[in-house]
Amino acid sequence: MTAFYFKVIDNDGTIPADDAFEFPDLIAAIRQAKIVLAEMALDGLPQAPVEALEIEVQNADHRPVVRMKLELKIQWSTA
Repeated sequence: MTAFYFKVIDNDGTIPADDAFEFPDLIAAIRQAKIVLAEMALDGLPQAPVEALEIEVQNADHRPVVRMKLELKIQWSTA
């Protein structure tokens, strides 16, 4: 098992990656990060000024290895 950390950026600000989570590998950590990101969206879609929900997966040394971002874009059409 390998330790990974999740840094979360949401509508409330940034939650530092303080707690380690054990996963067999990076792919398993990414799968879990996707679930967390989806749960964050259930709590509320991104709002200004952030306009995105993000999870940064960090390795055991707290170095970023993957960043996932869920953005909400609204484009107005001129018809």
